[in-house]
Parts: sequence; structure tokens; C-alpha cells
Amino acid sequence: MNVEELTFPFRPPLAAAAQHRTSVRDGLFARRFKTRYLRSLEDYKFFYDDVEEIGCEDHADYVFYFVPGINGTPGQMRFMLPSLTRVFGPRVFLKALHLREFSARRPTWEKYTAANLDRKLQRLREDLAGLLARHARVAVLCSSSGFYDFAAAASVLPRSVLADRVQLVWGACAPDRFRPTSWERVFYPLNGFTHDSHRWFAYPTHNAFTVVSPETSTSLRWCDGHQQREFYKTDLESRFRCGGLDWAYVSISQIGSAVAHVLRQIRRPWEFPTEALVAANDGYWQGQPQAAVEQAVRAHVPCSHIVFKPDSHLWVVNPTNLTELFERVKRRLPPLH
Repeated sequence: MNVEELTFPFRPPLAAAAQHRTSVRDGLFARRFKTRYLRSLEDYKFFYDDVEEIGCEDHADYVFYFVPGINGTPGQMRFMLPSLTRVFGPRVFLKALHLREFSARRPTWEKYTAANLDRKLQRLREDLAGLLARHARVAVLCSSSGFYDFAAAASVLPRSVLADRVQLVWGACAPDRFRPTSWERVFYPLNGFTHDSHRWFAYPTHNAFTVVSPETSTSLRWCDGHQQREFYKTDLESRFRCGGLDWAYVSISQIGSAVAHVLRQIRRPWEFPTEALVAANDGYWQGQPQAAVEQAVRAHVPCSHIVFKPDSHLWVVNPTNLTELFERVKRRLPPLH
């Protein structure tokens, strides 16, 4: 989910109509958009799926645990696999946090209830405890707001269980709260609806919209030396087609409530060495100066080594940056065998 408060440099075509529609009724085309979205959940993308484990745990030299962010899925860890194997070799095991309540095939508005979030935290604790019972060391890879899930789960475990055994990596660091967005005023009258008292709407993504927000891109042309490739968000995050554009659903109030629910369960900061990667052109941080971002990250991870890269929130975790990040991690993470 990549939506933030925006000041439009132009007047959106529906802005005038949006100013006069204050009803909580569904948007004009809400049914059509929901139908297209629900149909898209039956599509398997290259990465956006429910693959929970990669590799052989019994013979792994390195063990990794992946914690997805908001609306993320375990299959996203496959995007990191080329960088992981390049740095750590082929004998790696990856396990992801996953429950059926957060399946890629479940509508996003059904996921973020307090009961589901508590189940997720319980599973995270069980997974982490199980991995540490079987392995001397585990590297935890947190994506975006997934860090707060990890912090809540880990803060109830004894420090002695975690110290020198868990290496944390936090990629695309996300803030711990979300502001209202102008996009809701524009697009709710078009396709929005209310679910459990929270307003959901779909916002469009297209590379041409990046003049408004860096988070509206649909693809990234990646180059590193002689390597070149086009990456697409539909291979990483939920998108559906309607009216010739890609769209994604979001509810700032429900997502904000979900993150706040998790934050209330964090008993202490993560006090151990951490590699943190921040997008310098990140819509989540809404233009905050680097010093303010560093302060916000270190409030939760005081021993973090923070690196800023000139990318947007999703694309900062590209293969070049991931390889560099994992090379730093490897210096503190000896193999298990």
C-alpha cells in the first residue's frame, strides 16, 4: 500500500465532483471496481502469491525469516532470492510469516481485523521461537511496516534468546502512522465503499503519475552494469485492471488502526544491531528531512545502521540495493555449517 497526503500540481478530473459528494454511499462505479478486483485475486502473478518456504531447512548454511508489510504476501520474498543467493550462496532457507487470513486471494478489506492481527503476531512468535530452537542464528527480513509486527512479537521474548542470534534487516522503512490522503476525496466518489465503518477506495497507478507521487509507478527499468530488466508492480503487489489502468485498494483509517493495534503491543525497542534501508524519495515519509526520518527509525531501532537510497518506497528494494545490504549483513552472520 503506497498512498500519502498529496498536493496535486494539477486539478484531478473528478476533484470538482468529489467536493460536492459527501455521502457515505458507495461510489458511482464501486460494484464494477470490486468485481474487477475480486476477479484479479484468482490470477497468479510471478511473485504475488502464497509460497511460504524456499529451500531445504535441514541443509541450509543460512536461515532467513521474511515478514511482509501491509498487504504483502510471502511470495514476495522470491524477489529477493537472486540477491540472497548471490551473496550467501545456494544453500539458503527462507520461511515467511503467513496465515490463510492474509492470503493473496483474500480481499484486502477482510484482513486487518484485530483478531486477525493477533493471530498473525502469535504465528510470528511461534515461527521465530521454532527457528531459534532449531538453528543457532536467524536473519529476519522485515518489509516496510512488517517491522512493527516483528517488534511486537519479539518484544515478549527474553533478550537472552535474541541477543547475538537474530540479525535484523529492515527494508523500505515505513513510518508508524499514516495521514489522511487527498486521493480519498478524489476517488471515493468514483469507486469507494464502506466496510466495517472504514472507507475503502481504489487509486490508479501509472508511470506518468510519478510527477504527483513517486509511489504511483507501475514499473522500474533496472540497470546494474551489463544487467538490465523491467520490473512490474503487478509481480510484487496486488493490482487490478479497470478502465485501462492498474488500480489498488486502500483504506487509510483501517490500515492506520491496524498499525496502531500492533504498536500498542510493542513492549521495548529492538535493541540489537540492524541494517535499515530507507527510500530517499519515499511517499510514506511525505518529504520529511533525513534527520527526522533517522530519528523516527531509531526510536524503534536505536542500534540501526541506516542507509538512504534515491528510490521510491517499493523500488528501493531493487537487486542492486539488496545485494549491497546483504553483503553488510553477511559480515556479522557466519554460516551455520
